[in-house]
Amino acid sequence: MKRTLSHIIMATIVLSTGASAAPYCADLMVQDQLPKKYQKRGPFFSDDATGWIIGNDQLKDKYAVTDEAKLLWRSIKSEFDKYGVDLVVMAAPPRPLFATDDAIQAMGLPSDADLSRLQQGFSAYIKALNAAGIVAPDFSVIAQSADAQGYYFSRDTHWTPTGAALSVAHLNAAMGKASAQDSMARIKTTARYEEKGSLAGVVKDVCGSRPEIETVSAPVYAQQGTASSLLNDVPDKEKIALVGTSFSDRYQRDAYQVADALAFVMDASVDNLAVTGGGLVGSMEAFIRSGALANTGYQTVVWETPYSAPLTQISGLRQILGALLASRKTTQISTLETRIGKDWVSVDHNISLTDIRGLEIEADQADTGQLIVELIDTNGGKSRTKLVKTDRVVADKRSPKWALAVSALQKSQIVRIKLRMPKASTQEPVTIRFFN
Repeated sequence: MKRTLSHIIMATIVLSTGASAAPYCADLMVQDQLPKKYQKRGPFFSDDATGWIIGNDQLKDKYAVTDEAKLLWRSIKSEFDKYGVDLVVMAAPPRPLFATDDAIQAMGLPSDADLSRLQQGFSAYIKALNAAGIVAPDFSVIAQSADAQGYYFSRDTHWTPTGAALSVAHLNAAMGKASAQDSMARIKTTARYEEKGSLAGVVKDVCGSRPEIETVSAPVYAQQGTASSLLNDVPDKEKIALVGTSFSDRYQRDAYQVADALAFVMDASVDNLAVTGGGLVGSMEAFIRSGALANTGYQTVVWETPYSAPLTQISGLRQILGALLASRKTTQISTLETRIGKDWVSVDHNISLTDIRGLEIEADQADTGQLIVELIDTNGGKSRTKLVKTDRVVADKRSPKWALAVSALQKSQIVRIKLRMPKASTQEPVTIRFFN
């Protein structure tokens, strides 16, 4: 059945009037009674009849776009353009929008769970990305179609293999190629996929028993003659890098066949460089630091981003742009050395932001964790950036270089730099380089 925005609005009205809930167990809805590892994501709303589970974290609107984010998007896109590489974004939409109307009415979501506002916020975010010159289709429109029910799992946080295929088909259309309808007509879903479900795992830990495994239909691209693994040796195929998260690297493999969908729909050779648990930065920074932009002949980079880490996070964007700038041949204009640890270390250094585009902190050993950088200008103005490196990126693809761009910061003198690594156990020697 086709779902429209009015359906979503009506569902929101029903929630606020107190629809009855049928949870897997009442403890799921008491946040401070959840195991500690789930408390930030909870409470969890569920309906054992439809099988749907939604964490409170998925109801939050993280899509507000600032002028600073827009500037950073344009700058990141410009850096890819310099290599002749097209950067496109495949942003997973808010999962609650895809729950069935029956499930939404039964789950007992909080009265402030405004799904229409969530949808509008996501659509505005995608529209802003497009305005910045980055192709990014609005997958939330699928929630208003007959395809909504098969897009997400009911008891897992990720899209299904069919949801991945739909996303690729819509991306292909947004890139000016075949329509999404024509692409999906070519895909035959002749297999079955079983998903035990991360949210089903929450139910098991809290309620004592795990809901049944979900079984969904899935394409078999190899039988259709164009699995990505068969294309790597074909020289005239377009070469695409898929850079993303567990949506493309579930269980440390492409369980939902995102790369295969890209290869089939776009008739391309696809390298899957996604990293489970990598967040906004992990796989993209590793990709940039690898030198792949200059050396491997990619025509397109598909940046897959989850709804939990949209491209509105300023620190992450600064880190990505900083890595791009630092990896290209830049002019180093100043250097200093110091030691940093878990407490703030202050470094006096008088340099104009008009003279630099970024800075890079190179540690001897630290290639994971957090590095917080605070820049203080002559007027006492502060700008703080939290840089993150995850150990989910394999060791040989990690770098002890932590870079950030200073685009959009107030153009004045930096008189002091404060640094700290919150989880450091010792003082770490570092070299700070300023570049333009």
